[in-house]
Amino acid sequence: MLRRTTRISTSCCTRTPPWLSSKGTSVRARHHTRLLDHEKDAIRAQGLRLLDAQLVNDRLDQAHKFGYLTEAEHRTLRTVNETVPEQRGPGKREDQVCLTLSAATQLHHIHGIHRLLTYWGGEAIYWQHCEGSPDLATKLRSLGVPSVVTALLELAAPGQERHSVSPSVVHVFVGKALGHEPADADVFYRSPVPPQRIESIVSPGDLAYDRFPDLPRG
Repeated sequence: MLRRTTRISTSCCTRTPPWLSSKGTSVRARHHTRLLDHEKDAIRAQGLRLLDAQLVNDRLDQAHKFGYLTEAEHRTLRTVNETVPEQRGPGKREDQVCLTLSAATQLHHIHGIHRLLTYWGGEAIYWQHCEGSPDLATKLRSLGVPSVVTALLELAAPGQERHSVSPSVVHVFVGKALGHEPADADVFYRSPVPPQRIESIVSPGDLAYDRFPDLPRG
């Protein structure tokens, strides 16, 4: 009995996919967030830090220092957030940087990043307030601007923590080669991203952001 097989032509894979760097050793990924001006400067100078209580408290303290948060707002957000042990919800958020592997999320899965771009502070800060605290939710929506941070990641560099990509890079590559859309993956990067690996930070008004019409503007 003959078995029919399908052969994938390598010719469809000759062009470098947009999520692979030109050198072919790094993976281009995007971190979706909402940033104040001084936070953009900090990422350019220091890179992307792992999520932990220190990062959350530093962001809240800086926002309070520069007058974005009142004393009461600062106190509430410091006390009630996802890095406070007794306040943690389901799912692991700490000790990693969360990114997406391609721009497909910005075209096809906008619902998955909409809150990240709408509420300041990331899930660790806004998660417990965007529905249960109307006044604080309004405040968090008013802070900063939607921002997409593009970084070049080394997923297999020696000496690094093991990172997680779901689905795998191979699955995304083959899916893209076969023309399946969206071809994307979530990246849970378990090392800080140094500043030299930050490729860009774009917000409304930048061409690289505005070419995605469904992304939040305010």
